[in-house]
Amino acid sequence: MVAYESVPYDDLIAGMVQPIVTQSIIIEQAAGALFTRGTVLARTGFTADGTWICTVVNSAATPAAEKVPVAVLADVEVDATVTQQRATAYVQGEFNRDALKFGGTDTIANHEAALNGAKIYTKRVVK
Repeated sequence: MVAYESVPYDDLIAGMVQPIVTQSIIIEQAAGALFTRGTVLARTGFTADGTWICTVVNSAATPAAEKVPVAVLADVEVDATVTQQRATAYVQGEFNRDALKFGGTDTIANHEAALNGAKIYTKRVVK
């Protein structure tokens, strides 16, 4: 019989009242584009087949599309420094507000209302 290792605590998911919905996305290539689980993403475009093209959300970014959060990265790590990469993102669910990561100097305060509007609900989690 296979021995199972313990699974480390994942502090990103904060509830199961709202269903967790995932979607396949593409992280656009950019210098320094190493994203980790919990990174809040903005949609910057679409591929020919309709797949979302995303980058990290940043309220100081240009163009304006990079300021609007639409998803949370589900993968442990995505390195798009050399080329664009396929990834999985959460597009709906309940998430620990303290585990979310943003671009620039942004914090949850910059994006919480927009996240909730996108069906990405944030909660305070007590450990």
